[in-house]
Amino acid sequence: MVNILIYSGPEVVASALKSSLNHLARILLPNYTIQPVGSAVLLTQPWTANCNILIVPALRPPSENGGLPPGITEIVNDFVEAGGEVLCLNTAARVIGGSQRLGLGVKEFAFIDRTTGTTLVPVSLPSTPSQRDETTRRVRSEGMVEVLEGIVEGSIPQFSFEGSDPSKMNRLEVLAQAMEQDGEHIAALRCQIGSGFVSFWAPGLENLAENDDQHPANRSPTSSPPASKPNSAPPFPSRLLLLRYCLERLGLKLPHPTAGPISRALPQIILSTPDKPGLVEAVMGSLGMNNFSGRPTGMPGVFEDAENTFQFYSYEEGITMLRNMRIEMPTATYPITPSSPSDSPSSTGSSESNNDTVKPIIMCPPGMVPALDDTPLFDLQRYFDLLRIVRSKEGCRRDLPGFGETMIYGQVVSSTQTMFDKNPRLLSSLPPTIPVVSLGSHQLSGRGRGANAWISPQGCLQFSLLLPKVPLSPHSPYAHSSSSSSLIPPAYIPPAKLVFIQYLFALAVVDACRTDAVIGAELGQKVRIKWPNDIYVYYGGGKAEKVKIGGILVSSMFAPGGKEADIIIGCGLDVLCRHPLFSLLRVGAPTLSTTYKDPICAASMEPILSQLTMEGTLAAILGKFEKMWQSFLASGGDFEPWLGMYQDRWLHGDQLVKLTTVNPPMMVRICGITLDHGLLRTLPEPGYGAGAGAGRYEYGAYGYGNNRANGGGFIDLQPDGNSFDLMAGLIKVKGS
Repeated sequence: MVNILIYSGPEVVASALKSSLNHLARILLPNYTIQPVGSAVLLTQPWTANCNILIVPALRPPSENGGLPPGITEIVNDFVEAGGEVLCLNTAARVIGGSQRLGLGVKEFAFIDRTTGTTLVPVSLPSTPSQRDETTRRVRSEGMVEVLEGIVEGSIPQFSFEGSDPSKMNRLEVLAQAMEQDGEHIAALRCQIGSGFVSFWAPGLENLAENDDQHPANRSPTSSPPASKPNSAPPFPSRLLLLRYCLERLGLKLPHPTAGPISRALPQIILSTPDKPGLVEAVMGSLGMNNFSGRPTGMPGVFEDAENTFQFYSYEEGITMLRNMRIEMPTATYPITPSSPSDSPSSTGSSESNNDTVKPIIMCPPGMVPALDDTPLFDLQRYFDLLRIVRSKEGCRRDLPGFGETMIYGQVVSSTQTMFDKNPRLLSSLPPTIPVVSLGSHQLSGRGRGANAWISPQGCLQFSLLLPKVPLSPHSPYAHSSSSSSLIPPAYIPPAKLVFIQYLFALAVVDACRTDAVIGAELGQKVRIKWPNDIYVYYGGGKAEKVKIGGILVSSMFAPGGKEADIIIGCGLDVLCRHPLFSLLRVGAPTLSTTYKDPICAASMEPILSQLTMEGTLAAILGKFEKMWQSFLASGGDFEPWLGMYQDRWLHGDQLVKLTTVNPPMMVRICGITLDHGLLRTLPEPGYGAGAGAGRYEYGAYGYGNNRANGGGFIDLQPDGNSFDLMAGLIKVKGS
C-alpha cells in the first residue's frame, strides 16, 4: 500500500493541518492512504519504505513552539537524500547560501543540500494574524503546456534567496507563480537534494476561494465553462486544481478529477447458492425474517443491534430501492470518503458513520440470484458457478454448508468486518453451522490491523468470512467429529492455536493465486506471505523488489464460558487495481506503462491474465481455505502439515535481522515458526556483536510482537508487542 504521511505534531498550525487533511483526502483517495503522524513515529517507527511523500503543513515559528524535537531535521533530511519526497504546504522557503548559514537558528527546521551548501528553511505566515487579509491574487502554474490559473485569497509567504544563486541549485523548478501588483513572485518551488526532492507550496489552502467553481480565472484560458449532466458527479472543485497539479508534478498518479464522491452505503443483498436454497432460508429464519407475507410495502423487518439497525426488505421492494439509489448516486468509479480532520487515525473504520447505522438488507428468494444489471461490479451467478467447481476440485464436503455459499453482498458498504464484529446480537443469532461471507465492491471505512485503515480502490477484493461457533473445547456443544464413528474424538481448536488461523488463511490466499483460476503457477510463485498477516508480490526481474498487495485481519468473539468463539477473517487483496497500486493483474502484464519495473510476460501467460476476475479469485481462495480448515479443525489446530508449505511461500527464509528488543541489540536469523503458539523463531547469528553488521536499515511495514528466549538458544517473538520491519531487517519494541 502506498502511503502519504502528513506531520501532525503540535508545532503545526492547526488550521493548516485541518485544511491540508480535507483537501488531500479529496484529491488523493482512494489511490493513496493519508496517515497523520507525530514526532514519535518519525523518530522511532519504521516509516520511510512505505512512505511515498511526507507532507509538512505550515509550522509555527520556533519562538512559539520551541522548534521541532531533536532529531527530526536529521531524519527527514536522510529520507530526502535517500530518494524520498517532502512537500511543505502553506509554506515558502528561505534559500540560504553556504556563506550565510551562520545566522540560522539551531532549532529551525531546514533542508540542507550538501553538494551545493545551500539550505532551505520553511517559512510560514504568523499562525494568529491580527486581521483577515481579504486581498486576492492570481496563481498560475508553470512548466506545463496548458496553463492553469486560480484565485487565492489572503497573504502568502514569500520566497527569498540569501547569498545563493538559483541557477546553481540542483534541479530547481518553479511550479507556480503568484501575480502581485509589483510583478510575479514564486508561489511553488521544487528542488533536488541528494536523490530526493523537497517542494514548497506557498498559497494557504484554507484561503483558496470557496466560490470559484464557475470563476473563469480558475480554468485554463482555453477551457469552456463546465456543463452539468444529469446524475453525474459534481465537478472537481476548481479551487483544488492547482494543488492537484502540484501533486501530479511530484509524480503522484491521481484519481480522475471528474469522479465524484460516494459517501453513502447501498442496500446489501443476502442470498445463497442456488444449489442450496435452504441456507438463506435458515439464516433468515434465525433472524426472524422468514415470513414476509402480508407485510405492507415500506414496512421492513427490523433487527436492532449494538452498531447497526438492520432493515430487511422483500426482494421486489428492496431491489427497486437499490436501483433508485444507484440512479441518484454520483457516477464515480470509486468511493472517496475523507475523514474528518479531527478524527484520529485509530478511529478510522472503528464505527459506522451516523448516516450508515441503518443497513437495508434485500432478501433474495431461495434458489434465485440477482441479475448482473443489479450487481454490475460482481457477477454473483458466475461466482457461485466457479465456487461449485473449485469446491469439487478441492474435495470439499458436499453435505456441509460451504465457505462462500451464503453471502451478504453490497456494491458500496461501510466495512465488511465491522458488520460482524460490532454487532454481537447478529452473531449470536446466526445459525451455528452456516459460514457467511460479507463482500463489498467498495468500502467506505475499511479496516486494517490495529489503527490502520484499508482504502478501497477499484479492483480490490475485500471480504470477511464468518466462521460461527468454532469449538475451543471438547465440552463445547458445537464440537463435532469429522466422521460418523464414535471412536474419533470431537474436533475443536484450543485457544492457543487460534493464532494459526491467520497463517492458514494467508497460505490459502497465496496458494489460490497459483491456480489457473487466478494467475497460474508460474506467475503465482511471485505472490508471497509476509509474516504475520500480509500478502506481498515480487516484481521486476528478481526478488529484490517487493510490494504489498493484501492483508488479513482476524477477530475472535468469545462466547460466555469460553468454549467457542465466532471467528471473523477479513481480507483485502488488490486483484485488478491499476497504477499507482500494484495488483495481481500487474504481476505479469507488460503493457501497463508505470513507474514500477514490469516483468516480461511470456505469451503463454497472457490467456491466464485475461481470465483473472474478482469472482474467480474469491472462489479460489474460499475453496482452498475450506479444505484446509476441515483438516485443521479435525486435527485440533495442528499447523505442522502446512508448516513446510508456509515457509516455502513466505519472504523470510534464512533472513538476517537486527533485533533491538534485547539489550544489547543483536543480529538474529529467522528460522521458522513455533508450533505451540505460532511465534516467530529466531536464532542468534554467530560472529555478530551487538549492533555489528547491521549497516544502515531503511524502515518498512508495521507488525507487532514480544520476545522471549528459551532454553535452546532460540529467541521467539509473538505478533502483538514488537514492530516487525522484516522488509528491511529490523525488529524493534513497539512504541520505542
